[in-house]
Amino acid sequence: MLPSSTKDLIRIGDSKYAVVVAVAKRARTLWEENKNDENYRLSTMVTIALDEVITGKMKISNPKLSHKEA
Repeated sequence: MLPSSTKDLIRIGDSKYAVVVAVAKRARTLWEENKNDENYRLSTMVTIALDEVITGKMKISNPKLSHKEA
């Protein structure tokens, strides 16, 4: 799997910060689900989380923007 470029990631979220936070939260969730499996490492979870964001399996939303629009 090739690493994503920063330009691709910025297009997905409102900012680089939003993408980093979303990927970190997803990676932590994946790690919690698989922490007893000795074949998984946290770095693997980050890669999987990044892949999910890039392929659209996970959407990044901004609840503050959604609240203002309503």
